[in-house]
Amino acid sequence: MDIKQPNSNKEESLVKDVAVLAGQILLESGAEGTRVEDTMSRIAASAGYTESNSFVTNTVINFMLHNETYPRIFRIKSRDTNLFRISRTNEVSRRITQGDLSLEEAYKELKYIYNEQSIPHDLIFKFIAAAIIAVSFLYLQGGHFIDVITALVAGAVGYFVVEILDRKLHSKFIPEFIGSLVIGLVAVFGHYLMPGGSIPEIIIAAVMPIVPGVLITNAIQDLFGGHMLTFTTKSLEALVTAFGIGAGVGSVLIIF
Repeated sequence: MDIKQPNSNKEESLVKDVAVLAGQILLESGAEGTRVEDTMSRIAASAGYTESNSFVTNTVINFMLHNETYPRIFRIKSRDTNLFRISRTNEVSRRITQGDLSLEEAYKELKYIYNEQSIPHDLIFKFIAAAIIAVSFLYLQGGHFIDVITALVAGAVGYFVVEILDRKLHSKFIPEFIGSLVIGLVAVFGHYLMPGGSIPEIIIAAVMPIVPGVLITNAIQDLFGGHMLTFTTKSLEALVTAFGIGAGVGSVLIIF
């Protein structure tokens, strides 16, 4: 018996390419599932496909233009937090829906965003930003002035270790655990060199750059958007990450 398969013409293929690539960039950059599905649907609607369907989780994008075409399923293997890429992708999506950008131009622009390599010294910027965050949270807690240097070094070095290990290992939780170990060691050693402050305040301020705050926020947004599966997986990921951070700091405090 012959089974008739639906045909997908070049126009449909291009729409799917653009929509799935936009969804891939958003999901890999830390966007919530609601935003990803809405963006893909808007891109499809701008091309005349108003009945498209999409289903997104932390690791999978499933997208179909209509019932007579092949679905696209894409596996997400890496995730990070990159609000700049999310903003640029949203801008491309808006220009498509407004008719200011053709699908061919949009695909090229999205490809450029996806393939664009990070600038060589981005790790230095993150190092500095982590130091500023740590000192800022020390101030918000009403910490001691003598702890500023220790908190600055602990926050920056801890985040640096997490970032390096994450790029090398491509695994979850282990970089945060080792990074919190380093933060705890720096806090204890710094307090020993400059006594008079408070180790708990130093540690709390220093771990803030590696706390999964964006992940928790996105999980709540997915809950409000009705994405219960994505909410559950992101919540568990944030919980285990927080456990890894706590285990690393706790190990140092138990030893010392």
